[in-house]
Amino acid sequence: MRLTTRLVLGALVLTSIAVLIVRWGGATPGIGATGLALLLAGGVALMAGRSLGRPLTQLTAVARAIATGGQLRFPQSPIPEIDELTRALRQADRELGDRFEALARTQSASSAIVAAMGEGIIAADARSQIVLANPTARAMLGYAADAPLPDLRTLFRVKDARELVSSAITSREGDQREITLGDRIVSLHSRPLADGGVLLVLRDLTTVRRLEVVRKDFVANVSHELKTPLTSISGYAETLLADDPDADTRARFLGTILSNARRMQVLVDDLLDLSRIESGRWTPRPEALALTPVVEEAWSPLVERARQQATTLTISLGEGAEQVHADPSAMRQVLGNLFDNALRHLGPEGRIEVHATRQGAMVEVQVRDNGSGIPAEHLTRVFERFYRVDAARSREEGGTGLGLAIVRHMVEAHGGRVAAESAPRQGTTIRFTVPTAERGLAPGG
Repeated sequence: MRLTTRLVLGALVLTSIAVLIVRWGGATPGIGATGLALLLAGGVALMAGRSLGRPLTQLTAVARAIATGGQLRFPQSPIPEIDELTRALRQADRELGDRFEALARTQSASSAIVAAMGEGIIAADARSQIVLANPTARAMLGYAADAPLPDLRTLFRVKDARELVSSAITSREGDQREITLGDRIVSLHSRPLADGGVLLVLRDLTTVRRLEVVRKDFVANVSHELKTPLTSISGYAETLLADDPDADTRARFLGTILSNARRMQVLVDDLLDLSRIESGRWTPRPEALALTPVVEEAWSPLVERARQQATTLTISLGEGAEQVHADPSAMRQVLGNLFDNALRHLGPEGRIEVHATRQGAMVEVQVRDNGSGIPAEHLTRVFERFYRVDAARSREEGGTGLGLAIVRHMVEAHGGRVAAESAPRQGTTIRFTVPTAERGLAPGG
C-alpha cells in the first residue's frame, strides 16, 4: 500500500475517533457537520500525504538514476528526515562519482601502459575467449587492430605454442618456450589466472638473436683477420732466428713481417674507430666546412698510389653544395675510406669523380668510379662489418672489411644516409648525405 493512502486512511480514522469522542461527551453533531469534519480531515490528510509522498517518490527516482547513471534531480522538503535522506544521497553520489573517476583514470592508465608495451600481452577468460590483446601481440600474430581473434586454443598455428597454451589451460601451470612466428623469433610465457583464465606474454627476440649471430661472426672474423698476419709474422720471424739467410732473403722476410704488422695495425685502428662509434663514445663535432679542401685532404695520402695506377680525381660541386655542416675529421675519414675502396677496384687509367648537389637541407655527395663494379646481390650488404665482395682480393690489397661500415656509422651520426649503386664492369657509385652549412647555422640545426 502506498504511503499517501496510508496517511489518508490514518486521517479518516483519527477524524472518526474525534467524532465519537464528541458524541460520547454529550454532544450530538449533525450529519452535515460530521461529514464536513470528515471531508476536511481527508483533505488535510491528502495534502500531508502528498507533501510527504512526492519527495519520497522523487528520492526513489534519484536512487534509480544513481544506479543507472541518469540525470539527477534532488527534491527539497521541509521534513527533516527526508532532507537528511536527500543530503545522504547527494554525498553518496559525489563519493561514487569520485570513485568512478579514479577507477576510470586507473583503467585508462593501465590500458595505455599495456598498449604501449613492447611485449605482446594476451589475456583469455576461463572459457578460453580472448578478452585482451594489445597492439604488439596483434602485430606479432598478424592480426589487424580491429580484426576478431579466435579462441585461445586455436590462436597459434605453431605446435610448441599450442602445447604451451593447452598445458596452461588444463594443468594450470606456467611455462616458457621459444617459438618461430613467420620471420620472428618469439619467447612465449604463459601464466594461469586466478579466475581460470590464462595470461600470455610474447617477447620478440629476433633482434637479440641476430645480434648474437653478429657478435659470434664478429669474433670469428676478427680472429681470422688477425690469425693470417700473425701466422705470417711468426713464421718469418722463426725462420730468421733459426737460420742465417742471405741479406736479400733477410730483407724480403723483414719486409713481409713489416707489411703484416702494418696490416694488423690498420685493422686494430679500424676496430677501435668502429667500437668508439658504435658504443657512443664518439660524436661528431660539426662546423661549416668547405667541401673542396676536405676532398683534397682526403685524397692527398693516396696520390702516389693513384699515380702508380694512373688514376685521376675530378671534383664537381653544384650550386649550394660548396659547403656542408660536418665534422672535419669524420668527413676526411669517410672520403678517404671511399677513395681507398675505389682504388682497390680500379684498373689502369681509372677515374674517380666526386660530385655534390644540394637537396633541400642536405647535400648529397657522390663518389663514382669506373672500376670492376659490384654484383646486385651484394649491394645491400657492402656496409656490413667484414663483408667483402671478393675476400681474397681485398685481403691481398690491404682491405680490412671495415671501411664502409665506418662510413655508414659516421654518415648516420650526422643525420645522413648512405647507399651504393653498382653493376659488374660498370663502376660503383657511393652516395651519402650530410647537412648543409645553412642548416647547421639555423636554430636547432
